[in-house]
Amino acid sequence: MASAGYLIYCGVMPLLKTFIAIFVGYFLGKSGKFSAEASKGASQVSMNVALPALIFSNVVPAFTPANVSALGPLFLTAFSYQAMGFTIGLLIREFFYVPRNFWQGIVVLCGMSNWGNLPNAIVSSVMEQAPFNPSTDPELGVSYVSIFIVSYHLVFWVAGAARSLAWDYLPDVPQGAEAERRRTWKEKPIGGFIAYRLLRLKIPSSESPTSYDKTDVESTLEKEKIDGFETTTPTIAEEPDVNALPTDNDPDIQLARRTSRLSVTSYRSRHPSATYGVSTTQPPLPIAAASSESMSVGARPAPPSYPRRLLRTLRPLSAAVTPITCSLAISLPIALITDLKALFVSVASQGGPDWEGPDGRPPLAFIIDTTEFIGDLAVPLSLIILGASFARLKIPRPLSRLPIMAMLAAACAKMVLLPVIGVFMIQAMVHGGLIERSAIAERFVAMFLSGTPAAVNQLIVSSLYSPDGDVDTLSAFLLVQYVGMFFSSAALTAVALLLL
Repeated sequence: MASAGYLIYCGVMPLLKTFIAIFVGYFLGKSGKFSAEASKGASQVSMNVALPALIFSNVVPAFTPANVSALGPLFLTAFSYQAMGFTIGLLIREFFYVPRNFWQGIVVLCGMSNWGNLPNAIVSSVMEQAPFNPSTDPELGVSYVSIFIVSYHLVFWVAGAARSLAWDYLPDVPQGAEAERRRTWKEKPIGGFIAYRLLRLKIPSSESPTSYDKTDVESTLEKEKIDGFETTTPTIAEEPDVNALPTDNDPDIQLARRTSRLSVTSYRSRHPSATYGVSTTQPPLPIAAASSESMSVGARPAPPSYPRRLLRTLRPLSAAVTPITCSLAISLPIALITDLKALFVSVASQGGPDWEGPDGRPPLAFIIDTTEFIGDLAVPLSLIILGASFARLKIPRPLSRLPIMAMLAAACAKMVLLPVIGVFMIQAMVHGGLIERSAIAERFVAMFLSGTPAAVNQLIVSSLYSPDGDVDTLSAFLLVQYVGMFFSSAALTAVALLLL
């Protein structure tokens, strides 16, 4: 059995180059050499080119009919981690002080984790040494991480976690100093339900039960017209669809706008150039035309057509169509169909055909070479972008304004409690036969991804919904988690290696 010193060394050393890359990004961002615009462009390259290429070049050689059975347990594990995180976020919101305009933010922060750049960097580094097989396990590990990435996209973009962040900025939610007023337990969502619905307590005149429960956030934010335009009341001018306005190039911003409609007022307050040339007043209609149109509308309201209703219903699913998910959807069939896989990599050892070009390699091996070449850019570039984003975080002053106890509770939950639960859960899955004991790459990935910090994407989406772009509370939560990430990741890596 390996010594404790060796396990600590194996847990720490692969993380050093990861944090060095993050520090390089932080230094570049702090010195002004990696601006926000440069970061957006680099994010486009990372999310739309480098990471899909990395996934393709790893999934095609790594997945086989023998190990594809890992898909089910890994998806189950990923969704379980997210469900537990959301539950913990609800409890933290109820038992600790959290600003009123961060009640949904704390839930999403605990439920969604960074399953992109960090796990890929650490997993590919750790699996280059014993007890893993350096020739196959790094590629297999990245392939397994891609399953968690897909589950993240499904929950955050498709299932509505990103859109739910708008709940913190509804018209009846206080902002600024009023949001920092401490609420009693009866003013919290679950506490209020228990107090006023179950215990039937009398509502004081100075206190009203929370209006947090919203069944249709988008209809509260703004009413949506059939023709794709937006308006708040019939007397206010029609507003253009935000999705049709000029947008930033950040891929996460594009996804947020594809899956939800943002407040036009909020958007204009932060992007005044977006409405340049757009009339804010409704031109008067000729009297005859107005009279005719009003009679027509009054006599026969036009319901939305079926195709439009269908498109509106399926609109959130468009967020699932990303370069990353498309890369996985293309690479998995190639990896599992032996005759097709033989065009890209050699499968003679797996009993497949031995197709070779003039150079003695598979005919389409150059595609794997190209995606490997481009994919090598993904991990270091993503870490540099992450470090630069830390340099632009704004921490509220004075620090006494911050929900310190909630920050520590969220950090401990994500970096200590969930990893402990994850380790025991994976061990139980191994004993139950759901995961093969010999599948050490699968076991390590499943354990390690239980303890990653919150996703930085939440910072981008929340800033879009915030009327003034202020997400300082979220920045403070992220900073605490990423500072503690080094120690928790090293400890989790050492424990996972001990159990393999």
